[in-house]
Order: sequence, then C-alpha cells, then structure tokens
Amino acid sequence: MEKHYLIFIHGMGEGNPSESYEDLWRLLMKTSKLAKSDFESKFARIDTAWHTPPLSTAAQTLYDDAFPDLRQQTLNPMKYVRDFMSFFLGDVIAYVSEDVNFIRRRVWQDIWKSLQQPLSQGASYSIIAHSLGCAVAFDYVFNLWEQNELFIPKSEPIIEPVPEPTLEEFGRLQQQCRHLFTMGSPIGLFLMRKGTLWMQEYPFTQLRNPVRGDGRVWLNFWDSEDPIAYPLGKLFNRNKENEKCELVDVPVNTGFFMIDSHTRYWQNYQVAQRIMEVLKVRG
Repeated sequence: MEKHYLIFIHGMGEGNPSESYEDLWRLLMKTSKLAKSDFESKFARIDTAWHTPPLSTAAQTLYDDAFPDLRQQTLNPMKYVRDFMSFFLGDVIAYVSEDVNFIRRRVWQDIWKSLQQPLSQGASYSIIAHSLGCAVAFDYVFNLWEQNELFIPKSEPIIEPVPEPTLEEFGRLQQQCRHLFTMGSPIGLFLMRKGTLWMQEYPFTQLRNPVRGDGRVWLNFWDSEDPIAYPLGKLFNRNKENEKCELVDVPVNTGFFMIDSHTRYWQNYQVAQRIMEVLKVRG
C-alpha cells in the first residue's frame, strides 16, 4: 500500500514553522492509535516554508529603513504594531502581488518537487494549511480541479527551476489529491479579491467549491475567538451546486486569547483527531 502524504502549509509571519508541523504530526500519530513504525509506513509529511528570502529580506529591509531605532525598544507598544504590519500584514500584501507571486510559486513548486516520484508510484496526498496558508492551499486546489492548470514558476534566479508536469503527471496531481484541511482560515475574506463573485444582486452565488467528488472532504477548523478564521459552509452553499460537496466547518477551542486562538490549531487534539478520522476511513 502506497503512502498518503500530508502537505503542511504555514501562515503569515512564520519564519520557522517546523515546530508547529512537528506538534501536529505527533498528535496525528497519537490519535491514529498506531505504532510509530506502522504510522510512518502509512503516512509521510511534506513541510513547506515560504517566509524565506527574498520575501523575508524585503520585509526586514522595509522595517529597518523605515524604523531604524524601533527594533530595540521592547517597551514601546508601537514596536509590536509595526512588527505586525511589516512581518504579518506584509505577507498578506505580498500574496496578492500583481506581478510576481513568490509565496504561491514557492509553495506550489515545493509540492510538485516533493510529490513527483511518490505519485508515479501510486501515492496520494492531502493538504493541511493554517491562516494565510489556507488561501495558498485553496488557490492550489481551485487551479488544480477548476482551472486544470498549475502555477509553476519559470526559470528565475530566486527559485530553482522545476520542469512543468506532463499531461500524465498533471492527471496524477488531480486524481491522487484527496482532502483539504484548513485551520484559522481567512479564505472567506480573500474571496473579496475576485469582484465577479460579488458584483451582482446576490453575491457569491457563482462561488464554486473545488473539493468535490471521489469521497473528498474539506474540514474547516475555526475558533470563534480567532479574528482571522471564517466559517465557510453557508457562504459556499449560496451556490446550490456546492451542496453536493462535503465542506464541514468544525468549531474548536484553541485558546483563551485572540492570538492563542489563531496560532494553536497545530497543537489542538481535536483538530488532529478529526483529520485522522477522515484519513483512516477515506484514505
């Protein structure tokens, strides 16, 4: 039996997401009730990291040139406001880049490079994403299933070039992609990017859920105290065609404060349990 690969995509401002990835991986192993060797024979993990140079370098340059004396002022509340604006909100602005969408290209290339050989051997995969990473993941599956294309970067010095998938390889990417799991997702807000979805008398009635058919599931985890998380079921069901899709909003309690509520999905037992229930039953 071929492995099922879990692609982890982090959110805004996370320069070193490996600890969060490892936390959820351990919880998934625990909730699977499998021995470590058995779990690792069934599942593998692909870690993506997009908050890297040149994006991180650009954000730091912007901050240092604009506020050269602020970094050391740890007691100044404005320092933390500027940090958020530069290193968190800055990622969001970079993601809606009109020319070079580095974040999307970096993640999608990592997915293809990591999956090219396993998919040829019959492996399958699902995506687990957090925060801004949810928008990245949604764009990926939407392009994969609705647009029948991928955003593969061309040869540029900032990213190692990777050949585009052949028609057969692209078919594997489509057919062997299984489920989508989003945590603390701003996807609802990001739908405002596309004016054709809401510039009508009844907004979002043309919105399509790409996660459909072949027993696929989309679980959208959200904490009511998380200001970035949006439930999505009702919004997507404005298009009656989406009622056939299995999109489930899963309320969880990840923390007692707004920041904790947004960042601790990776450490939440219920999140891991619900994900593993889907993977064990539906593969």
